[in-house]
Amino acid sequence: MNDRYGHLLLLHRLYQVSGTIGAIVLLLLLGTATGRSTLVRLYLQSDEAITNAEHIHAFSMDRLDPTCPQCM
Repeated sequence: MNDRYGHLLLLHRLYQVSGTIGAIVLLLLLGTATGRSTLVRLYLQSDEAITNAEHIHAFSMDRLDPTCPQCM
């Protein structure tokens, strides 16, 4: 039973560490001029890629319909 609580404490510590690292990365990206320019560059590149894409294949929801025999 004590091992179970040790596992939970380890999991809690992992969540704390990952949250702290995430907060630091977010502050570095938004809090510095270099981070902001990197985010803008990434956004513009992804926007340009979506604009220039010839085909964007959407997932048809009909494929999930169990009453549609030709979709299976």
